[in-house]
Parts: sequence; C-alpha cells; structure tokens
Amino acid sequence: MKKLVYITLYISMLFLPALEANNKIGKKLASDLNLIPGKKASIQWKRIFKNPKKLKQYKLDKLSKNELNALEKFLIEHSADSPKPLVPGLEK
Repeated sequence: MKKLVYITLYISMLFLPALEANNKIGKKLASDLNLIPGKKASIQWKRIFKNPKKLKQYKLDKLSKNELNALEKFLIEHSADSPKPLVPGLEK
C-alpha cells in the first residue's frame, strides 16, 4: 500500500511542472488577447470555445489546439463564478 502511495506521489511530481507550464501559457494568451477571466462565468467561456463564430470573434481561431485548451482551462479556472476569479484590481 505504501508503495502505491509513493508511486502516485512520484508520478504527480513528474506532471506538476507540465500543468504549471500549461497554466502559464493560458495566462499569457489571455493577457495577449485582452481576455479577462472574471468578466464571464464558466458556462459563458465554455460556450465561446464550442462556437466557431465566437472563436473567430475573439480572434481565437488562429490558435493551435494546445493553446486553445490551455486558454480555455485558464479562463474557466479563473472565471467570475470560480473559487479564484481573476478580475482587474483583485489580482495578487
């Protein structure tokens, strides 16, 4: 049982830098595109990423699949209805 816990912790430690890098990519893209996560609720961000017309409207249609995924994840994690919303003036 202890062996399983150690293996799980080890695997988690391997993937943590990749997850943080993905979060940084999402944050940078949001900043570059002037997208403020806290301006919309998570369901609104999800609708935008499912609608090709909205993707084009927000100039997201030129992004790669990986960039889109990172940006969507970042925007949803920090949306207005999330536990840690990001809005101007409240950032740390």
